[in-house]
This record gives sequence, C-alpha cells and structure tokens, in this order.
Amino acid sequence: MEPSLPKQHAYPRIDFPIHTYENWHVSGTPYSFEKPVYSIMQLDSADAHWYNLTYLPFNATLHLSYHTFSNQMQLDTLIHDTRNLVYKHTVKASDIIDNELKDSNGRSGMFYALEGETATPCNFYLTDNKSKFFRGALYFNSYTTIDSVGPVVDFIKQDIGQMIKSFKFE
Repeated sequence: MEPSLPKQHAYPRIDFPIHTYENWHVSGTPYSFEKPVYSIMQLDSADAHWYNLTYLPFNATLHLSYHTFSNQMQLDTLIHDTRNLVYKHTVKASDIIDNELKDSNGRSGMFYALEGETATPCNFYLTDNKSKFFRGALYFNSYTTIDSVGPVVDFIKQDIGQMIKSFKFE
C-alpha cells in the first residue's frame, strides 16, 4: 500500500474561447465598439448609457460608464476622478502602469494596468476632447488572487484593446 501524500496546489484548467468580435451599438447610445461574442452586454440602471459587459466564462464584468462635459474644467474633473479611482488601489497594487492613448481622430485617453492583488486589474478612459467621455473598469465577481486569474486578465486585456481600437463616438 502506498503512503498518502498531500496533493499539490493547482488551479483549474481554463479553456479560452477564440477571440471573436461583433459590432455592438444600441440605437440612441452615443458610442459603438466591437465586443467579444462570448460576453453579454447589460444595461446598468445607474445612469443613461452605462452598461456592464459580462464575461460569463470568467465571472468578470467590465463596467462601462459614459459622461458628457461642456468645458475643459469638467473634462479635467472626469480625468482626475478616474485617476483617483485607479490610484486608490495603491494599497494593494504592486505597480500601476499607465499607457496614454491617442489616435488621428482627436480621441485620447489612458489605459491603466494594475499589478498585484487589486480589486481591478485594469481601467481605461477615452474622450473625444470635445464633449464625450467613456470609462471602463474590470472587476471579477468573486474574490480572486492574481496568480489564479492572471491568464484570464491577459486574455480580457486583448478584448479591451480591440474595444478601444474599434471604439467610435456617435
């Protein structure tokens, strides 16, 4: 008879779907983008044009919010609020990497990648610098550790990159 040995610590195998996208736009919503086909878009009752992009296979949600502004001071406030929300995670984050976003259409923004045991591994915002501001924040719907969800975060970051690349203010 063989002696009983403790089982090694392991994580469940994750079978990732193929990155496939479809255009998402709802009539009256002032933006559109390509979303993953393996996600579900649900209206968030908090405010007009706020949605939750739910990743059912990963029990994660990308919370999306939309704001309008009429002057530079209001835009600066939206950007400052986003940055403050991100940097509240410095207590748990081992690093916060911010990447500036710009395109030839006058849009700009910032993508924040948070490393370590934070509640959110990534946040971003986009603006047309005239009157429209769009923000996203990824959260898992249950407690996780970064070593168990790291591959999932990397997978979803690719989807967010596609969303940003295909994003259009209407």
